[in-house]
Amino acid sequence: MDSKKVVLGLGLVLVIAFLGCAEQPPATPTPTTPPPATTPAVTTPPVTTPAATTPVITTTVTTPTAPPVSAEPIGVCALFDPRVPAFKADAEAIKTAVEEINAKGGILGRKLVFYWDDTQRKVDIAITAYRSAVIEKKCKIVFVEGVSEEVYAIIDEGAKIFPSHPHIVFSSQAGMDTTLKVMKDYDKYKFYFRNLPPDPDLNYNVAKWFFDIAKNVIGAKKVALILEDAAWTKCAREGCKFDTPYGVIESKPMRQWVQDEFGLQVVYVSHAAVGEKNFLPMLEQIAANKADFIFVLSSWYTDTVTITKQWASSSAKNIPIAFFGGTAQWLAQWKLTGGASLGTIAMSYDYEGMPEISPTTIPIVKALHAKGLSLDTSAHYYYSELYRVKEAMEKVGNPDDVNAVIKAIEELEFTNHTSIPVKWNYLGYKNPNFHSYTGGPTLNAQIQCNGTPAYIMRPEVMAEYAWPESVVKAMNPAAYKPPAELRKICGS
Repeated sequence: MDSKKVVLGLGLVLVIAFLGCAEQPPATPTPTTPPPATTPAVTTPPVTTPAATTPVITTTVTTPTAPPVSAEPIGVCALFDPRVPAFKADAEAIKTAVEEINAKGGILGRKLVFYWDDTQRKVDIAITAYRSAVIEKKCKIVFVEGVSEEVYAIIDEGAKIFPSHPHIVFSSQAGMDTTLKVMKDYDKYKFYFRNLPPDPDLNYNVAKWFFDIAKNVIGAKKVALILEDAAWTKCAREGCKFDTPYGVIESKPMRQWVQDEFGLQVVYVSHAAVGEKNFLPMLEQIAANKADFIFVLSSWYTDTVTITKQWASSSAKNIPIAFFGGTAQWLAQWKLTGGASLGTIAMSYDYEGMPEISPTTIPIVKALHAKGLSLDTSAHYYYSELYRVKEAMEKVGNPDDVNAVIKAIEELEFTNHTSIPVKWNYLGYKNPNFHSYTGGPTLNAQIQCNGTPAYIMRPEVMAEYAWPESVVKAMNPAAYKPPAELRKICGS
């Protein structure tokens, strides 16, 4: 074969091959499904399903009442001057409640941490301690001693720091203007609660039951009044009236309503200065005016030990004397006065044999006695408030949601108070008692032999004001005895 024919043959083969390649797709029409590279792996649902849309991912958003994620301790701060025995007992009562709550697992599993700062009863030091309590120690609950000037300054400072450091403040015997602030500007001051009745209620509806004893138990006709000259007693000394968003609350002067309501003649009135030590001239004048009953309206700033000793050695020693506050509320008054308190009358919540108001009443008395301390009413109040806050926080489910806790406190019917009936310690009243208590008859007792209290309130009064049956049954006005008779019976 010549070379021309070979080349021609090869060229023909290449042309045929080339044409065969160009026409290949029409010659192979067999595939009827998409090519493997674009099949189910791209479009199958499992690749984009459950992981992105499963409800498990978002369940915690819809359960606001679940236990809080935070495990940080809850700070509880007490701002009290330990040099005042009553304030020391108040702080120790709070500390006792902290210890008890922690022993039972804390609040929603979170432990409480207790801090105690000394205010020295000075406004500037109290403000510094308060800011430290809220900002540095991060306390959610702050308890403040009942000194009006301190509390006024503290809640104004609190209004500034509450938005960034939400917390709750409790005080006791501060002036009515503190709760007026809450009523008139709720959003600004809602964090503040006062665990006593407002001044008109406190000066009237708590104090007046001593005069029920004077008239209906003792049979007195003429009374003498020694009134502490302090901000909180203004309603008793001068009368008072407050306009609130929830209505008007007012009180006549004590000398007037004692005569109008009880028919008792007021034969002597003295406005005793805070810190007064010489009461003998008053007592001698009271005896000269032939009073049948002496009532002392005072706080812890009036020296009831001194008054008692001077009374027992004065011409007025056979005139029954009753004390609203001070160490007269302690059973320790017996030793402090060397037995001179025999026959005196006072509120008595410091006795392990006292009527049981709730299951927590006797345990806190015993607990503080074990620490060598005495209790007045305020120690009971502060102790009980921490348990009230605990219930509110558990109701909300998150101790850090302070706004919700405040609302829960306002709504809570607290049944475990150690010294006050349930209906009196509701903090959400839609009346002038808002964020405070309601006043009424208290556990008034006469100190008899060896300093033992005899509860002499009329049982029908206690029943009318919804005291528990245990309290009503414990009242025995027939146990009252004139001071001179007690001295003979007790050998004093």
